[in-house]
Amino acid sequence: MKSASVGVLLLSVVGFSFAAESWASIKRSTHIRAQELGPALETLAREHGFQVLYRTEIVDTLRSLSIEGELSTDEALRRLLNGTGLTYRVLGDKAITIVPLIEAGPAGATSSLPANATSRERMRVSQVAFQQSGDKQAVRGGDAPAARSTGSGLEEVVVTATKRKERLRDLAGAASATSGVQLAAIGAQSNADYLGRLPGVVFNEGTSGQSTVTIRGIGTTAGVDQGQGPTGYFINEVPLSEPSYASGIPDIDTFDLDRVEVLRGPQGTLFGSSSLGGAVNYIVKIADPTQFNAGTETTVRSIDHSGGDLSYTAKAMFNMPLIADKLAVRVVGSTRTDAGYIDNVGTGVDGSNDTEVNGGRASIVFTPSASTTLSLLSLYQENKLEDFQTVQSTFGPYHRSTRFAVPSEYTIELHSLRLEQDVSFANLTVLASTHDKDHVLDSDVSLSNSVRNFVPNGVLSREDFTTNMRTIEARLSSKDGGALKWVVGAMYSDTESRVATLSYAPGGFDALSARYNPALLEGDLFNRSYSFRNGYEKALFGEASLTFAEVWTLTLGGRLFDTRYALRLERYGIQAPNGPVFIPEREALGDGFVPKISLAYRPNSDHTIYALASKGFRFGNPNTVAELPGFDTPSSWDSDELWNYELGSHSLLMDGLLQIDASVFYIDWKDIQVRLVRPDNFTYGTNAGTARSRGVELAAAIRPIDPLTFTTNVTYLDAELTETVMIASPPLLDGTQLPGASEWQISNTLTYNFATVLSPSVILSHRYLSDAPETLQQPFVRVAGYNQFDVRTNFDLGRFDLGLFVTNLTDRRAVTFGYGIFTTGTGRNEFINRPRTFGITLNWNFNP
Repeated sequence: MKSASVGVLLLSVVGFSFAAESWASIKRSTHIRAQELGPALETLAREHGFQVLYRTEIVDTLRSLSIEGELSTDEALRRLLNGTGLTYRVLGDKAITIVPLIEAGPAGATSSLPANATSRERMRVSQVAFQQSGDKQAVRGGDAPAARSTGSGLEEVVVTATKRKERLRDLAGAASATSGVQLAAIGAQSNADYLGRLPGVVFNEGTSGQSTVTIRGIGTTAGVDQGQGPTGYFINEVPLSEPSYASGIPDIDTFDLDRVEVLRGPQGTLFGSSSLGGAVNYIVKIADPTQFNAGTETTVRSIDHSGGDLSYTAKAMFNMPLIADKLAVRVVGSTRTDAGYIDNVGTGVDGSNDTEVNGGRASIVFTPSASTTLSLLSLYQENKLEDFQTVQSTFGPYHRSTRFAVPSEYTIELHSLRLEQDVSFANLTVLASTHDKDHVLDSDVSLSNSVRNFVPNGVLSREDFTTNMRTIEARLSSKDGGALKWVVGAMYSDTESRVATLSYAPGGFDALSARYNPALLEGDLFNRSYSFRNGYEKALFGEASLTFAEVWTLTLGGRLFDTRYALRLERYGIQAPNGPVFIPEREALGDGFVPKISLAYRPNSDHTIYALASKGFRFGNPNTVAELPGFDTPSSWDSDELWNYELGSHSLLMDGLLQIDASVFYIDWKDIQVRLVRPDNFTYGTNAGTARSRGVELAAAIRPIDPLTFTTNVTYLDAELTETVMIASPPLLDGTQLPGASEWQISNTLTYNFATVLSPSVILSHRYLSDAPETLQQPFVRVAGYNQFDVRTNFDLGRFDLGLFVTNLTDRRAVTFGYGIFTTGTGRNEFINRPRTFGITLNWNFNP
């Protein structure tokens, strides 16, 4: 059993290159706190700039003393290993292996791998050597390892799904982690380029800042939900999901991104509300105090149907140590302009949906001592869309018709402060954040508004969402190693929102004032509604894992939560002919406990088999529609009740050449949050009906020969209502497929690396998504149902990397989601995928 675990690598790669015979004698500032031996070796490797290889079973039960001062690598290693019965051997330039004294020759002697090393150990060391041998293909941000060798997904991946660092292969749950290097290899720019490729995940591309993710079919619409969404969004664990209708969903730029973790199944225990179906956690790189590095990326694209206009992207990053090994700053900036490909025949503008995305990130990391780390992360992003990004097929496949251009603008500003503190018996993490969102969205309602028949120039509606969210979380987690691992914590979030809905009739004041009291008007503005919203979430949470009989791990967790969300309304204008209407505050209260239990079997370090049961929750919301005599309109709706049951496995086979992750799940969903229609045609929210989602997810990666890697993700999903809701209009019928719950999702990627001049690589990608209903109310309106093919070639030009690509090779047009079926002849408004796109990307990186 132990022999099967030989070869698990924990690698840490930082620093400068120096000769094998002298590297161990160079003195460096060293700050290692007392901790488990494995993490101590990793910290030393980062500080001193070398790679470390060891077998997990020989260090798991050992601890190191703290060491500080100007020490050579040899001195530091000897102190860390003193009394452990272990020593080190040099494998070559910047690489060592940790071995028992009985296996070692003289400490520090240059050697090859140990005589008993498995083929997997040898293969992994060669992979690392390949990654660090100057192959920087598609490196982004200047300090990432090579992209091409990691496109296979065969490298070790560490995730934070359990609020502590853990190998993906050891996780008792279903998750995907896409590294920044992998994103660079496929040329990903935004969410649409990669999220939809993951098992169990459907990405519904909408207008800028309003795209959504559906995981395992959990959703009542393919678009933005009426209340809090069923998928949670986080950046470096900072929650980004509001308690109610999302004012915006940030599209985190992939440049200088460390990885994206997608956790499938409810994550309520550790991540809180919103994550009914799962969670998306963006991990951006933070400042590195060990070395200076910098990088840039420039892309030029041509999108079909854009009239020949080009799209541009420019990005830059620099990382600057201010105090060696203690204080550093990292700054990232980016701008992206996408040429429009939708012609508005009403305004006469071709390519009207021009999009501009500008943003920046800044990170400051301060490590005053080996036991304390403070990090500040700030982010700003603005998305501007010249005209709404929908088509109306009545006018053509890439056309729409409105009287006005209807732009939208979305901005987010986020600041977070994180403290990591060693408190001797545990690790303390405190994370505080604040973020502001503003989303201004215009709509042409000239064909539906009640004043349309007598105003001269049509009617324009504007919605302005403004949200401020503040969060704080504090938790303690056990030290690494040992049979018992645990995390306990508390969190609090507070959200305030204001939504203004304004109706204009441009040039229509005279016509309006002839019919209505002019005192009700503000020029051409004839209706004003304001909603003021506030809510909080309070929670205590914890999770503990006990390993017994060496190969079994039992995990129990839970979250005790208390939520409140309140809303009040003010209405002015012709909708309030007798003066302003003030609707008193209404609230939705929620509290409860969401548990989690899992049992994992790990016969060795290459295999994990697990069983899991977990529960999720989300905010309830109040209704604001006025009472209707004779109809019982609920004052609010509550959280859904959702249980997820699954069996799964993570395996590394064929001496590390084949990796397979598989899971089978069943989700029982009750008291679903749905929006129904009253007899007076006003809508209201309530809890009604039941559903189930069951399926199989498979992710596999294989490297049959060294230059060739093939990955595939396959999901089969059967998600449908299991109860008829007669109070809905029309009724929601038992057996109706859930919106956005495509039965089949398939994603394939084939990568081939050529060992010739410029080290070219070719990446072929394919994605298939079967069709699904757009909404519960109109299941006959279908979205998705298409194949997409992409191709990319990368070249290594020294400090520069060049990529040539074509996405959507066959120019396949598909509807991602939409809304509205009008009787006025305009047809449904549909969001579509991006047409065929040709492009070239040039990266530059500076890594001393």
